Amino acid sequence: MRGDHWTARCPQRDLLSLMETRLTTEASTSTEAYVPPSRRTGASDSDMRSRRNDENSVRVTNLSEDTREQDLMELFHPFGAVTRAYVAFDKNTNVSRGFGFVNFVSREDAQRAISTLNGYGYDNLILRVEWATPRPG
Repeated sequence: MRGDHWTARCPQRDLLSLMETRLTTEASTSTEAYVPPSRRTGASDSDMRSRRNDENSVRVTNLSEDTREQDLMELFHPFGAVTRAYVAFDKNTNVSRGFGFVNFVSREDAQRAISTLNGYGYDNLILRVEWATPRPG
């Protein structure tokens, strides 16, 4: 029997000892602490905003209480690449609050969606689609 390996017949017992040796040597040479992506060298506020671009965000109001994020994705997808769809729900009742947001990759696609879907009848209601006001801060 070799090392801490407990079976003599295991075909990978030699590989296990190599992996344990490599892990212990790498761990002993590494003295760096974890740094979140937002604080790494070269990271800027623009890098963090690229994850969710509020400049291309559209606010959709007068949604029915049955509308879900997938419904908004299907409705807005023909106008361009949608990165995110969000429907606001009441925390206590879990019923839609009647509005949501859709984020587009391109501002032109968002403008085309606003022009086409503002006043559009959807689920027996008339949608109001407009530019979302940017978040403060």
